[in-house]
Amino acid sequence: MSYVALARKLRPQNFDELSGQEFVVTTLKNSIEMGRVAHAYLFTGPRGVGKTSAARILAKAVNCLDPQGTNPCNKCDNCTEITDGTSMDVVEVDGASNRGIDEIRELREAVRFLPIKCKYKVYIIDEVHMLTEHAFNALLKTLEEPPDYVMFILATTDAQRLPATIISRCQKYDFNKIPFDIMYDALAGALDSEEITYDKDALNLVVRNSDGCMRDSLSLLDQIIAFTGGKLDEQSTSFLLGFSEKSLVDNLFAHIIKEEPDKIPSAIEELSAKGVNFTFAAETIIGHTRNLLMQLMTGKDSKELTSKENEYYKDLAKISSEHKLYALFQVFQKLLNDLKFFNFEQYIFEFAMYKATNIASVISTKTISTGGTSTSKPITAKKPMAETSSKQTLSSTDMEMQSIVSALEKAEHASISSMLGHGYIVHITDGTLTIGFSAEKKFYFDFVNRAQNIQILNQVIPAAFDKIQNVKTILEQDTKKKA
Repeated sequence: MSYVALARKLRPQNFDELSGQEFVVTTLKNSIEMGRVAHAYLFTGPRGVGKTSAARILAKAVNCLDPQGTNPCNKCDNCTEITDGTSMDVVEVDGASNRGIDEIRELREAVRFLPIKCKYKVYIIDEVHMLTEHAFNALLKTLEEPPDYVMFILATTDAQRLPATIISRCQKYDFNKIPFDIMYDALAGALDSEEITYDKDALNLVVRNSDGCMRDSLSLLDQIIAFTGGKLDEQSTSFLLGFSEKSLVDNLFAHIIKEEPDKIPSAIEELSAKGVNFTFAAETIIGHTRNLLMQLMTGKDSKELTSKENEYYKDLAKISSEHKLYALFQVFQKLLNDLKFFNFEQYIFEFAMYKATNIASVISTKTISTGGTSTSKPITAKKPMAETSSKQTLSSTDMEMQSIVSALEKAEHASISSMLGHGYIVHITDGTLTIGFSAEKKFYFDFVNRAQNIQILNQVIPAAFDKIQNVKTILEQDTKKKA
């Protein structure tokens, strides 16, 4: 017998084998147990998370001749025929290739005939969002009032494209991406059952690269095992997943954190020579910035990273700071946006890397000793601004955010100023300056609105501007506001 791919061989055959979809499984099992099976279901969610598998399991469960509780036995004639795809009463329709009104009319005609062997005639329509508008209209009446012996199960990765009239006639179940821990345990169990040896870090890379999709992860395992001749090791896995390119970006990011501008040219030259996409490099660096910040804030290893990656971030955390990472994030975010709109990608990338490496010349930091460890923190202004320069007198109509941002930069609060720059002046009333953020800028609002940052705003801004006594921030829902 020819080889069967892992994604097919390990496809779930009962509700208990569906990974990471507890809500869906519990609800479907309860509906079967209570005898409240609906005539139409809609399964939505990302690719490869179990929608079609759940549809087949449900079709078997309602037609099984010897059910094991709410699970199908997978041994009777009905179960084996549905599993093999040979059942005349369970019909799978590909919505992408059978999307026209003629195909749906044929389906409506077939619905009239009684099932041959099963209790229910089940129609599973995959990628149902691909049907045309006329096809949906032809399906509506049958979907709303099918014969008692007919069940429809619709599956889609894009529920927004379905007409509301279709959704309203179905019980809708949302499938989620499979969490890291659940997928890791499921894949480890699969490899054990197949008697395949594996490195934990290699399996970690596979799970991360699958983005919550079980089918993708199993396909990756098949490819890696074929390449290595029957095992899963970190070196081969890294090579096949393109992590050799990522290692070049790892070195570049380390030079940035260590502030080694002399090593930037050779690092970028190596990226260019290996043909590494600069957008990929920018996205990877942003990921590094986030992971390093998490290491810095929690001081704990991440279970989603390999042991080498955790050590990498531990080493860099010793010479980094929140203050510095906030500023670097702004540089890298701008870089990613610039790469989308300009053609001279390498020049843009190079300038951003030099700016990031020399970030200390843009934001002032100093190393202070805290309990025997050295940390880098922003320098606060030693004297109120009013003592060193006269206050500016600005009305609510001629004040600009840039004036406030500049005042904070002069007081050496660069991280707050960069985040505050995403807000806008709402008004000045009775000495209170109100700064607003639109809803899509909530990330920046949350940062600025921290108690310690609000305290700094209320120290620096009233000292710099006449008629301002205190500052407050608000989050507004009007997305048309100036951002």
